[in-house]
Amino acid sequence: MLKDGGSAAARQSVLEIFHKLGTTGEGIERYRMAALDVPPEADLPRIRKLLEHGAAEGWWHWEEGCVTAAWRSMATD
Repeated sequence: MLKDGGSAAARQSVLEIFHKLGTTGEGIERYRMAALDVPPEADLPRIRKLLEHGAAEGWWHWEEGCVTAAWRSMATD
């Protein structure tokens, strides 16, 4: 869920920011959200840090789907 209600511009902005870190994804208009695919070769630590920072700032809420052991090992909670 994105801060501004998931506008097309907000979804695209999120996709572009995370693409620079090696992700792919799509904006889903129906649910007003962005879904990210994080391949193993992506910058996992920076992606995790940005996700957590954005949530702390109220920019978005994020949830995990199908995750790897490498991703789970970086959990801070």
